Amino acid sequence: MRRDMDRLWTGLTSRAMVAVVVVLLLTVQIVAFSLPQIPVPASEAAGYGRWLAELQPRLGDQTRLLASLGLLTIRGSWITRLCLALVALVVAVNADAVRAAWQAGAPARDQIGRLLVGVGGILIIAGWGAQMLWGWRDPEVITWPGDQITVAERGIEIAQPRGPAALWTGRYGIYALRRGRSTGLELQVTEDESVLGLLPSVDEAPQETLRVTFTTRDPEAFFAVPEAGLIFRLNQLDDAVQIQAYRSARGDLLVEHQLQVADGDFKLAVNGAEVAIGQTLLPRYEVIYNPGAWVEVLGVVLLAAGGIAIGEPAAAEEDEAAPNDDGTESE
Repeated sequence: MRRDMDRLWTGLTSRAMVAVVVVLLLTVQIVAFSLPQIPVPASEAAGYGRWLAELQPRLGDQTRLLASLGLLTIRGSWITRLCLALVALVVAVNADAVRAAWQAGAPARDQIGRLLVGVGGILIIAGWGAQMLWGWRDPEVITWPGDQITVAERGIEIAQPRGPAALWTGRYGIYALRRGRSTGLELQVTEDESVLGLLPSVDEAPQETLRVTFTTRDPEAFFAVPEAGLIFRLNQLDDAVQIQAYRSARGDLLVEHQLQVADGDFKLAVNGAEVAIGQTLLPRYEVIYNPGAWVEVLGVVLLAAGGIAIGEPAAAEEDEAAPNDDGTESE
């Protein structure tokens, strides 16, 4: 029993265990950046189901499997919690090991290495905690070329990252990940060659050209054309946009059309007015605020550096204490 405990202690305080922890942490980060993440927990069935349906076209038949493994909610999944529990265990055993190494007069490099492992692990846990407490993510922000990324609910505007693999937005803790593209519509209504004003809401001024985008949370858009007495409803379907035009006075449905992406630019006649619709593929971003990101990065660096620095004294001690064939301990 004592021998088994010594072997377990040797494993937990070894350089190999630190390497395993570092690899697991890096794997979690790679998954979080590589796969789109669902912003609501699985316990919120309605919202979670909508996001799974949204991801189905992009992830295919593997969507349900990835979700069941927790890979689409990786930051709060059991996988990450297990990794953090392992980090805490490594921190605890190395804290005790550094005390024992100091009392035994172990090389300074080994003591410093174990100290770095402990500090790095604490920083990793602290960074993850900061992200869970104060961090947020908006998984679907669509931006027009040349415009800034606007997260309306947070009241922030950030620059679009340069390059397909860029993350940095110029503001601490805020990152934008490219998550494919989405269709945007530019609409203009004319009547007798005159451009009519489009009213997106009662609080906004009429616009000659209206830009419309759709998200999973907001798959519909409305606008009115007061001069023509028309109200339009746009509804995003799986592979098309449903366009409905109503008479504003009585609510009669005048025209219904499903616009396919393959249709390109399109013109629709409605009650003497002509609606010109242009389609544009726009970048779709996942915007993340993680105030503990750099703390975690520093923690992983220190953890890895500590793992490189530490030796393997526990293994040597175990060999020295191992019993000989006659039952006596080695000298």
